[in-house]
Amino acid sequence: METISLCLILMGLSFLLLSVKPAIEICRIAQSKGWWLLLALICFFTLGYASFAAYVYLSVDSSRVVLALSVILALGGLFVIVVVNLGKVSLMRLQAALDLEKYNAQHDHLTKLQNRARCFECIELRKKQCDAFAVVIFDLYNLKQINEAMGHYFGDQLLVAFSQAISSSLLPGSELFRIGGDEFVVVSEARNEPALFAQNNAILSALHNGLVVEHTAVDVTYSSGAILNIVSEDISASELLKRADIAMYAAKRSKQSLVLFDKTLHQGVVSEFHMLNDFKGALARGDLTVFYQPIVDAQNSTVHGVEALVRWPSEDGEYILPERFIPIAEKNNMIKYLSAYVINTVFSDIELLLKLNDKLTVHINLSCQDLLGKNLINVLNTQLNSKNVDPKRIIFELTESMVMTDVEQTKTLIEHLIDMGFSVSIDDFGTGFSSFSILKELPISQIKIDKSFVTQCLSQDKDRAIIETTLFLAKRLGCSVVAEGVENDETSQYLANQGCKYIQGYNISEPLSLGEIQRWISSNGLVQTALRKY
Repeated sequence: METISLCLILMGLSFLLLSVKPAIEICRIAQSKGWWLLLALICFFTLGYASFAAYVYLSVDSSRVVLALSVILALGGLFVIVVVNLGKVSLMRLQAALDLEKYNAQHDHLTKLQNRARCFECIELRKKQCDAFAVVIFDLYNLKQINEAMGHYFGDQLLVAFSQAISSSLLPGSELFRIGGDEFVVVSEARNEPALFAQNNAILSALHNGLVVEHTAVDVTYSSGAILNIVSEDISASELLKRADIAMYAAKRSKQSLVLFDKTLHQGVVSEFHMLNDFKGALARGDLTVFYQPIVDAQNSTVHGVEALVRWPSEDGEYILPERFIPIAEKNNMIKYLSAYVINTVFSDIELLLKLNDKLTVHINLSCQDLLGKNLINVLNTQLNSKNVDPKRIIFELTESMVMTDVEQTKTLIEHLIDMGFSVSIDDFGTGFSSFSILKELPISQIKIDKSFVTQCLSQDKDRAIIETTLFLAKRLGCSVVAEGVENDETSQYLANQGCKYIQGYNISEPLSLGEIQRWISSNGLVQTALRKY
């Protein structure tokens, strides 16, 4: 019996000894005093088991009490090893879950690259180390169109392939991050401009033959902006990224693969920011003014209509031209509010103009953003319901480049405008590559020949060929034609001889305020055959 007791005690002792290692691992994982206490108790009980085993062996005690106690000790050792191992498994699963959560919090789930937060940490760490490095932001072209054409899964795989192509082309020690969407950041080991351009050339070479995604070859282009960290300037991580972003947008505008940040770019962004804020204020206060430039019949010089052109008065009495603020409004999604402002102004002014000439039409320019959603239609419905305006007196102008961004969507909008009673004209006609397809696909009633062909048509054979071809096509398709940019009598006479219906330009009149255009129409009613400027 004493042999059985001794075996049971040694079995329990073995369980205790086997539980020491997992208990130590638990203590390292959990860093809790409770687990350290358990480890201490295991060690204490191990000594107790060994002492009791020695007592049984030396005393040759074969009583049933000793046997019963040996059974309890064996089961106790078993209990300890089971508890310790279960605790270890649970804690390891918990630790794995925490590690995964931490990994996900620091990495992009798609490309497995480190994310924006890690990018900031990396930049700050390098700054503390006083390292020379560069920050480069990459932005892919046309990812939205690729997603629409091929699906978002294809677009996701393209992002993965693009990230791999960049990673394989970086200088040793550089790190790549995905900070959102199609934007990537490289914290580069490049310490000067030549190294940055060498790295960019390596990336371009890696993309030269395109990327293969889902067995489909895709040409990939990007724009990137870079900023070199200058230790003496002590620029924050957020400021470095902002400056790289400014350079990247400059690269997008100029269609370059890499632009380096400089102070000129920064000054331009600051100026744009202030102009945007001033523009918002001017729009809210109603400070913007709508001018009207006459459009006349080239054959008999009678007034056909006017084009509404917005002007922004400045504090010095001069006007800020649309070329300065409209691109900023478009870039910042403010152009639809400007369009609504112009439409509202025209619908308020048109009654006064029609009293002077009831056949007059008013041309209103639209923007690409006016094609999106139903904001334009809602604005027009509101104006038609609140003001007694005949929609036949309004012609909306769409630029050729704007139309070609989405022909089907543009066609839907034009048909809706026509159903409402409005007419549609194509502005800047001939400047794009799809002029003929526009005439075929869209139900337009008028074409405006771009001034780039009109201004020098008397001296340029090619300009005259384009004008005459456009007039021929328009006649066959039943569209009227307006030639804009007429600046002298000879050009007016040439266009009239070629059968151009309407002309517009500074030779007839510059854009005029509401009061001035009323006087211009009422005092004359038609332009003299000499087409002298009023």
